[in-house]
Amino acid sequence: MIDNFYHSIDPISSNMASFPLRVRNIDTFYWVATLGSFRSAAKHLNLTQPAVSARIQILEQDLGVEVFQRDVRNAALTLAGRKLFPYAEKMMALDQQILDSFSETTRIVLTIRLGAAETIAFSWLPDFLAYVGKVIPGIAFELTVDTTNNLRNALLARDIDLALLMGPVSEASIKNQPICGYEMIFAATPAIACKHDLWNINDIAAQRLLTFSRSSRPGKEIQTLLSSSCEGPLNISTSTSIGALRELVCAGYGICALPKIIVSEDLKNGTLMELDSDVVLKDISFTASYVENAPTRSIVETITSHLYDYLEAA
Repeated sequence: MIDNFYHSIDPISSNMASFPLRVRNIDTFYWVATLGSFRSAAKHLNLTQPAVSARIQILEQDLGVEVFQRDVRNAALTLAGRKLFPYAEKMMALDQQILDSFSETTRIVLTIRLGAAETIAFSWLPDFLAYVGKVIPGIAFELTVDTTNNLRNALLARDIDLALLMGPVSEASIKNQPICGYEMIFAATPAIACKHDLWNINDIAAQRLLTFSRSSRPGKEIQTLLSSSCEGPLNISTSTSIGALRELVCAGYGICALPKIIVSEDLKNGTLMELDSDVVLKDISFTASYVENAPTRSIVETITSHLYDYLEAA
C-alpha cells in the first residue's frame, strides 16, 4: 500500500531519488530475516526465490551494504542487516496501522491466517467468525484446523497469524492470551456405560479408550494417568481428528476421553452417556497465541478483544 503511494508520486521524475528505498524490498527483507531463508520468504510472499533474491540485491545496492551473509546456509543477518531490521519492523507496523486507521472506509480486504484446534472449530468458532465479520469490516480469514502441535509449528514459522490452541506456547516471541477451558469426561454408548455403576481406573483400562493423539498434551496425561495406576496393558486408540473419535464412540467402538462440549449433543439425545467415574481428568485450556512483534499484531489483538466480548456474551 505505502509502496503504491511512493510509486504514484512521479515514477519517471528525478525527484524519485529522494525515495530510494522501495517498501516492497523492505517488506521482502523483513520476511527473509524473520523466516530465516529466501525459500521460506518466497513461499510466504507468493514469489519465486529468484524474485526475492532480486529484491534483496536492489535493497543492498540502494543501501550500499550487504544485509545478509553469503557464506552461510541460512539467511543470517550481517551487522548492517541487524541495524536495518528494527526499521523494517517499524515500517511493517506502520503499514498495518494505516490500514487499521482506515478500516471503516478502505476497500482493501485484510486476510488473517487463523489456525484453530478442532475442539474450538467444532464448537463456537463458526459463530465467532460470523460475528467478527460484522464488527470488523473488510476482514477475511484463511482458516486452518489442525492439531495444537502443528498449529504451534505453523505459528513459529509465521505460516499463520493467530492460533487458537491448547496453550500456552512457550516461546519468547509468542504472546499468549487465555480464552477458555473445557471439562474432560469419559463417555460411551448406553450399552457400554451400563456395565458399571461407578467406573474405576481398572474398569476403564479394560475397555478400548478413544482419545487425543499420543503426542498431544491431554493424550500424554491420560496415558500417564492410566499406565501408572491400572493393571495390565492399555488398549488406547488415538486420532488427530476429534470428529473421527466422536463417530467411533457413537458407533460403540469404545469409551472416549474427550471435552464434554464435543459430545454435548450426543449426551442430550441419549446417544452417549457420561460415565460416573472416580478417575479425574484434567480440564484442557486454550489460548489465543500470536507473534508479539508481527506486523499483524494490532489487528490480531483487536480480534482477540472481540473474542473475549463474544465468549462473555455467549
